[in-house]
Amino acid sequence: MRKHQDILRQSGQLAVAVALCIAAMLAVYALAGYYTTQVLVGALIGFVLAMGNFLALSITVSNALDRAANGGSPQKAQLEIQTSSVVRPVVLVIFYILIFRAKLCDPVAAILPLLFAQVSLKLIEFFRKDPAKSEKDGDSTP
Repeated sequence: MRKHQDILRQSGQLAVAVALCIAAMLAVYALAGYYTTQVLVGALIGFVLAMGNFLALSITVSNALDRAANGGSPQKAQLEIQTSSVVRPVVLVIFYILIFRAKLCDPVAAILPLLFAQVSLKLIEFFRKDPAKSEKDGDSTP
């Protein structure tokens, strides 16, 4: 149950960070005079795909590590994670090609949330409090 809480907590943090970045992107589009419904649709699609990609990665890694820790083969877990790292981007590319061919949204507004997610993950990780370090320093507050 703890692993699901961690995934949900991280997903929530990422969702807030990406949503803030998308809000800034939409403000820039509006200030530049290029805001349209296609931009909004692109931002929404990009948000859903970015969050789906993160959740797929988190669940795959978590399940693979659990199986390896419970007596499974570490090589099989590694292969599962590597396969996911190939399949997820291919699925994303297919989705984007279909969406862009159907002219459903603004391509830039749909792709930027993926980049926002990557930057947000790096920033969240950089500012994350390391519980092991705070215990070493004598500070046991979470």
